[in-house]
Amino acid sequence: MSLSDFDDLDAAFRIKGEPMQTHQGRSVTRLTVDGQTHFLKRFWLTPTQIFRRFVVQGMHELAMIDWLNSNNFTGPEVVARGAEKRLGVWRRMMFLMREANDELPLERFCRKFPERRDGVLESLADHTARLHDAGFYHRDYSERHIFVRCDDGAYTFRQIDLERATVGPRREAKAAADLKTLSCSIADPELAGAIEGAFLAVYLAKRGTLESGESFRELLANAVATKSFE
Repeated sequence: MSLSDFDDLDAAFRIKGEPMQTHQGRSVTRLTVDGQTHFLKRFWLTPTQIFRRFVVQGMHELAMIDWLNSNNFTGPEVVARGAEKRLGVWRRMMFLMREANDELPLERFCRKFPERRDGVLESLADHTARLHDAGFYHRDYSERHIFVRCDDGAYTFRQIDLERATVGPRREAKAAADLKTLSCSIADPELAGAIEGAFLAVYLAKRGTLESGESFRELLANAVATKSFE
């Protein structure tokens, strides 16, 4: 299979692969394209799901990916996309993402390289502060949605699963919810505690638009994670 197989939307919707998620109105499929692993997201309108607006959700996620990649952040690498609109209504859409090599989810990275944990958390705190200063909120900022890469001691972070993400006016309650979600998503108690300890200290120092660190600490103490991890 090659990238040219995704030039036509009908052809892209006929492609088979390894199903990862399948719901009425959307699916995620793992594929090998040009010898490398890719993930194909497809969304379509169905009569029973007309009010769920899965196609619009797919369009939104793609817009969030494009925003990250256009604003000095890193989202999934989209290598093919397509959409169909009829009578003013989005009927279906898809996008194909290339799997990134040499990246690991945050907690797995810290388990594999414990000596790098402090450096990773400091860099991630700076990264997260820049995201929130820009008005970007993931709204499911769990550790499995943050992929870490290290090149010569420099860390970069890729956000994935952006269906719930938003960008716009700054809302510190949303920022606090992101941090609470990150802390609650981590199984290792020591690493989770560091999010509201050393990580938070760096985050507050790096936030250029934050009016009061103490007010934010209070928001964080009362914040609720955007997803349950029990």
